[in-house]
Amino acid sequence: MYAKFVMNKRDFIKHLAKTYRRSQRHYDTAITEIFEGLQEKLAAGKEVSFLGFGTFYTRQHKGGKGLNFKTKQPVEYKALRQAAFRPGSLLKQAVRRKKGLFR
Repeated sequence: MYAKFVMNKRDFIKHLAKTYRRSQRHYDTAITEIFEGLQEKLAAGKEVSFLGFGTFYTRQHKGGKGLNFKTKQPVEYKALRQAAFRPGSLLKQAVRRKKGLFR
């Protein structure tokens, strides 16, 4: 079952600004820089780890051959590199509601 409310970047920035009483521009800049840095490291093929939260990394998928089910024609798939995330122990516990994240 999917959650009824999805928090996007703008909602998250508003939440942080309200909770910690700083400007939305401050958090927008910080989050944008974090995402850009994360993107740069992943593009370079490096892992990015946040202790307890999780690890972002890239995964290599092999190319191959398949079949288009509608036309029954063979299709060749290219190899690609894909971003992936492995959750850390504190995040897993927080999601399972055993205890709050980092508390």
